[in-house]
Amino acid sequence: MIRPSRRAAVCPADGQVAADIRFVAIAQLRTTYEHLRPATLPWRSELSAELPIRVAICADDGVYEVVDGFKRLSDWRERGYEIVPVVLEPVASVAEHKRMLLAANAPARTTTALDEARVVCSLMSEEHWSAGQVARFLGHKPRWVERRVDLGTKLSPGAQDRLARGSIGPSLAHALTA
Repeated sequence: MIRPSRRAAVCPADGQVAADIRFVAIAQLRTTYEHLRPATLPWRSELSAELPIRVAICADDGVYEVVDGFKRLSDWRERGYEIVPVVLEPVASVAEHKRMLLAANAPARTTTALDEARVVCSLMSEEHWSAGQVARFLGHKPRWVERRVDLGTKLSPGAQDRLARGSIGPSLAHALTA
């Protein structure tokens, strides 16, 4: 169980703190990026209900931006929680927040090709980045970015929903964009 005063261990090699765990009021949490992670894949609360939400400190008035844990936060709200555990991430820019959103969900492969498409399209439309900049930033080839843009801009809403739920795969979704 996480205690309110608990902090991550200090690394003995260089004295750097690995993470900062705090309890914050749900009212202090902003979910600007939730639209980039639609809650379509099944969520197993028994595996992650006790994990803190990952947040980045915002520059303005003590508000935290959620970068991972949207489903947990929703579950805690539904259960009446007012204060939740968070891990503070040392991320500053909006683009870094979006990269963290993908990276946080990559190990267990809970991100879908549609999640990736939405982040890629967001970086291009909202951050005004080129496909090449997005490819370098996310560590992918330009063709990967092009395919994600196709999914995010050419796929019908019904097909996007099916892709998000896993009832069609990325290959079929790409074929539908042709």
